Amino acid sequence: MTWGQLRLQLQIYGPGLSADLLDEFLNGRYEQVIETTNWSGLEYHATIQTQAAYQSGADTVMLTVGSAGVTGQGTAWTSAITGLKFYRPGDTVIYTVAYVGAAALTLDRPYEGPGTDSAGTVYAGAAYVLMQNVYALPSDVATITSVLDPISGLPLERLSKDELDASAGVRTLVQDPSIFAAYDDTGESNPPVLHQIEFYPPPLRSRGFPLEYIHAAAAFDGATTGASPLPFVSQTVLLYGCRADIAAHLKDYDGAKLYETKFQEELARMLRVEHQQRRKKPVLQMASRFTRHRMQRAGRGLATDWGPDAGGPN
Repeated sequence: MTWGQLRLQLQIYGPGLSADLLDEFLNGRYEQVIETTNWSGLEYHATIQTQAAYQSGADTVMLTVGSAGVTGQGTAWTSAITGLKFYRPGDTVIYTVAYVGAAALTLDRPYEGPGTDSAGTVYAGAAYVLMQNVYALPSDVATITSVLDPISGLPLERLSKDELDASAGVRTLVQDPSIFAAYDDTGESNPPVLHQIEFYPPPLRSRGFPLEYIHAAAAFDGATTGASPLPFVSQTVLLYGCRADIAAHLKDYDGAKLYETKFQEELARMLRVEHQQRRKKPVLQMASRFTRHRMQRAGRGLATDWGPDAGGPN
């Protein structure tokens, strides 16, 4: 059923009640069901594609302490570098790039050097690194379950942003990441909001990191009457729960108790189904590349000294 169809059913049960009140009941019961457990239907997968770091070779830069402008020598920068992180090997500070041209860029703040030089000190012919250590997540992420190493398949270590800042210090070393930290980068009203993560060390190579996360269910609030609840949420559990709310609103306490019991029974049934699905174990079969030789070997054995009755290894 869609939201509109569910609301119509409730209007028949509670004639005269406002649509806003019925929407409030529906939304409340929907949230109650979603928050009951970690439903497998909310387990999603995605891939975070990292960008390879660029470490200068023949090309160099000229930096001036106190100036945000950077002059390239032998560079061929494009607008693709906008937003990347920039640092000079040996420094302890990283900057964000604003693209200007093929041989010039602007940092997000004046260049500081190693922190001991006076303003105007020039570093000519300096090596540099462009890298990206913070990456966007899918917009529907509610909670990160894990980020996997694409080579080993094992989970990366997870730290909070504060823990990473305290333990890792500056990020001026590009390698294969072994740690990630989630960023809460918006002021949305329903935390946690995890729309970005930081890799540490910053990625040296371009790789796809498998992401496992809990999907943030879209609000089921009547804004779109053609919307439907998530597939694993039964219409029965919503109708029973809302009828209990309607009965309580109308001071029909016996009816409220009856439908609340039915709501809890249907919710318990959904949880049993969820439990059974999680207990199902896939039947493991050996890959054909490990078994396709067996008949060939047995055939060779019959034709040699195993004899027709010996069989031979398979």
